[in-house]
Amino acid sequence: MMMQTTPQPHTQTLPSTVDTAMPGSILVNVGGALVLILMIIAVFAWLARRTGFARNHPKSNQILSVVASHSLGQRERVVVIDMNDKRVLLGVTPGQISCLATFDKTPDEGATQVVSASVDFQSTLMNLLKKRKTEPAE
Repeated sequence: MMMQTTPQPHTQTLPSTVDTAMPGSILVNVGGALVLILMIIAVFAWLARRTGFARNHPKSNQILSVVASHSLGQRERVVVIDMNDKRVLLGVTPGQISCLATFDKTPDEGATQVVSASVDFQSTLMNLLKKRKTEPAE
């Protein structure tokens, strides 16, 4: 008995676009792109925070606005805020906020309510203290 062999169809192998020599190469490519995108987002967020992008756009219906701020230590600050027709000097620590002084806001100060973040704190505080000294005692 003679066995007849049927011819096997010839199968072609198509070249793959994925490198099969390194099984994790797709994961490395996708992971690398994801890390790159996250780093770009982090850089833009840091720049926005550093330049004060969100703080420089005051809303028209704000009751409080920070005029100036100065760091006194690692976690202590002195802050001057506008509140309605008053300026308030606050001492801010991690445990509490203390009102150090209250000043009346003059009409010309109300017109310049939008103040840049680069205002010199020392000159603002000195101007407030000079105005307070010149006011008659009540």
